[in-house]
Amino acid sequence: MPAASASTSAGLLDSCAALHSFLPGVPDGEYTLATNHSLLGVYCYDMAGKPREYLDLTNVGAGANFSQYTAGGASPGTNVRTSFTKLRVDPQTLTVDINDLTFAKSTGTLNHGGQSVTSMPYAVAMGCGSQGVGNIDLRGTAFSVANAFQSGGFQANGTATPTSNGQAVDLSGGGFCGWIAPAPGLYNPFNPQGANSILKLRCTPDGLFRPQICLDLG
Repeated sequence: MPAASASTSAGLLDSCAALHSFLPGVPDGEYTLATNHSLLGVYCYDMAGKPREYLDLTNVGAGANFSQYTAGGASPGTNVRTSFTKLRVDPQTLTVDINDLTFAKSTGTLNHGGQSVTSMPYAVAMGCGSQGVGNIDLRGTAFSVANAFQSGGFQANGTATPTSNGQAVDLSGGGFCGWIAPAPGLYNPFNPQGANSILKLRCTPDGLFRPQICLDLG
């Protein structure tokens, strides 16, 4: 396996780019990194180009790890749903870039004030006279959510309902138009562009024993 080979030969490094510099030619795959703050397993992507780190999501599919702008009201069209299988994570800060769609697929198209909406960032639910929904599900990983959520927009409403261990959060948000998203607040969070690393994660207490480990080194 790539992870075992890199760990044995190179020791623990703090980014996929550092691993690539130390061992040029290592392929995309699962590796263990060590930063000043944590020990964690990641998926290293694009090792032959611009190496970067991703978190594998265990629970994927129709009801998990998606963001949705629900069509209806002032936003006609079909529900825009973006579903994720991996999340772009910063190993130094344990934050997720919610705008990274490298491992995401979107369906649906709607009209928002003359703009065509075709995709959504991670951890966002939005509606404009209808109720948007979303889901974060980190169960099966070594992470939990360590972030507040905030409603935004006109006549905005929203809820973020976490499980007791914080590994899953159900989202509901709407208004005319309104949304719920990770705090600090966003404006019109659709068709994501550029990086936006605002969703904070933490290691679970048993993170050392998960397939992709996460251990807080203090």
